[in-house]
Amino acid sequence: MANLWDDIARTIREGVDTVVEKTEELTRIGRIKVDILNIKRNVEKNFSELGGRVYQLISKEKNAAISTDKEAKEIIECIKILEKELDDKKSELAKVKSKPKPKPKQSGSSKEKSATMTQAKKASTKKATRKAASSNKTSSPKAKTPAKK
Repeated sequence: MANLWDDIARTIREGVDTVVEKTEELTRIGRIKVDILNIKRNVEKNFSELGGRVYQLISKEKNAAISTDKEAKEIIECIKILEKELDDKKSELAKVKSKPKPKPKQSGSSKEKSATMTQAKKASTKKATRKAASSNKTSSPKAKTPAKK
């Protein structure tokens, strides 16, 4: 019986370990996705800023050269840096997602497992039989009485 409880405890520990590993993996994936969204939002802000600057150059300064504007160049450099960060985060996400999944630990041989399962079934059957027997002793069946006319 102690061997059965050891097997059950080991199985529960392995299950908990698997849940913890999966939770950590999903947390990493979630953090990376949030980072990706933040970077995308920053890229969009910079594009919007760049568009505003280009509009200002074209509408206000008739002979402005957009490609030589210092502010526009700074915004473009910032966008390039953010796009590089975005690519890095996407590749990091792909690595985390493609990381090989750990295989469940195999404890003991299949014969040992089958013997343990048989023991568990026997113990469960004995317990159910005892429970049924005790419930039959405590509850007395009511005798049917004929209906009086």
